[in-house]
Amino acid sequence: MSLPKHLPALDGLRAMAVTLVIASHAFPMVHELPWTVKRFSNLGWYGVQLFFVVSCVTLANSWRRQELTGPPSLRGFALRRWFRIAPAYFIAALGYLWLMQPAAIDATRVATFLTFTSGWSPAQMPTVQNAWIGVPGGWSIEAEFAFYAIFPILIVRMRGLRRALVALAISLPVAWAANSAGLAAYQPAYGDMATDQFLYYWLPNQIPVFLVGLVTYELIVSLSEEGRWQRAARGIVRFRVGILAICLVTFASLAMLPWPRLPEPGHAFLPSHVIAATAFAGACVALTLCPGTIITNRFVTRLGQASFSAYLIHFAIIAGLERVLPDRILAGTGVAAALTGGALFLLVLGLTGCIAQITYRLIETPAIRIGSLVIAGTRSRAIAAI
Repeated sequence: MSLPKHLPALDGLRAMAVTLVIASHAFPMVHELPWTVKRFSNLGWYGVQLFFVVSCVTLANSWRRQELTGPPSLRGFALRRWFRIAPAYFIAALGYLWLMQPAAIDATRVATFLTFTSGWSPAQMPTVQNAWIGVPGGWSIEAEFAFYAIFPILIVRMRGLRRALVALAISLPVAWAANSAGLAAYQPAYGDMATDQFLYYWLPNQIPVFLVGLVTYELIVSLSEEGRWQRAARGIVRFRVGILAICLVTFASLAMLPWPRLPEPGHAFLPSHVIAATAFAGACVALTLCPGTIITNRFVTRLGQASFSAYLIHFAIIAGLERVLPDRILAGTGVAAALTGGALFLLVLGLTGCIAQITYRLIETPAIRIGSLVIAGTRSRAIAAI
């Protein structure tokens, strides 16, 4: 069983994800942002986890739909993901190379960047000061590529809601154990800050978030019109406002509660980003079952479709604004600082959304089409060989 090929709610959620990320980077442009505002704008950090949840739902649905006509091709899966991400990502890296002009570029760092393997060493991830980073925020792309490598195994072995829940439950203590071992191995060489950032970024710490996405997909399938929980689905539709409110309050509470970023003893292996992912999962289920919501209007879904371009671009827009804006604008305090931060956030969001529509059509869409042609060609050659 699979869901429809296109779910507008997922595009809307991608738009929400990139909006959160932009907020987390735009508000801090104001140097003396009030702490109350800063702690809530920092929630935008978790926009990446929303991307991960939605990405896993999309991947799982695409895989299940392909299974309806035969076993999915691993080569096709790999090519499709590469052409979806790599061309825009590499072009963005060239743009940031020109914009930031690093003093030196390490050959090893370039090699790991090009192969999406920077996430396996603190020396290669963007945790070291003054290092060339390729694309700001690229850690999330590299974590997702690492997840692609294990996704075919997960989607085949973890079929059904029960197995997906078991995999999620196992991943939490595994992440805690991996982070504990990583802390002991890397902290002496790289220090507290770089090690903490690395352990937050790397795949073992983020894999529970992807598995939350897999659970979300299986739950949506069970609640769909052909699923076994149709009666429960009607209840979710009826009480969707309350469910979304609970998800929102849970997410917002992360700004107030001292929950750890990494799994720690005494917190049931639940770090803050997994709690955020769980809140996002609840919202994803409710919104997917309820078409025609505010996040499925044309403007929001178009931003969601171009959200990858928006993610890549917004760092450059913020850097450009910081260069041209007078210091007196960015040096406000109190209410003035909060208002300035809000205005800058809206400005960055607007500029990013407009430019992303262009790059999506000029770079992402052609790359996706080329990928489809390459996949079709390899499939034709395989059939001819038979």
